[in-house]
Amino acid sequence: MRGLSVVAGSLVVCAAVGWAAPAQADQYEFISFLDDSGVSYGSIIDMIDIGKAVCHDLRSGDTPPIVMGRLANAGFAAAEASLILVSAVSHMCGDAKAGVNAWAYQQGYTGQAL
Repeated sequence: MRGLSVVAGSLVVCAAVGWAAPAQADQYEFISFLDDSGVSYGSIIDMIDIGKAVCHDLRSGDTPPIVMGRLANAGFAAAEASLILVSAVSHMCGDAKAGVNAWAYQQGYTGQAL
């Protein structure tokens, strides 16, 4: 069951790579993207901290499935975890974009990059 959630989340990331906004360091755009995408969270401040943690993990070499697994363990659905990852990369840590794009292409994604 867990493997299925990671696969589903991975597919969402691959699809989201094509429609994500350009990268910029803006935590408010990160939150706006999540709000527009219907991601539920309790606190804006906590969500920004989660986005920063996602960036830290990616910068430390963790792969998107590992990061999404941590988000799932924190209570986010696979699709929400994928959207959080895409929003963090798009709005808070553009320097991690190349690694996420490389991973997406390794998964067979052939569309537009982040």
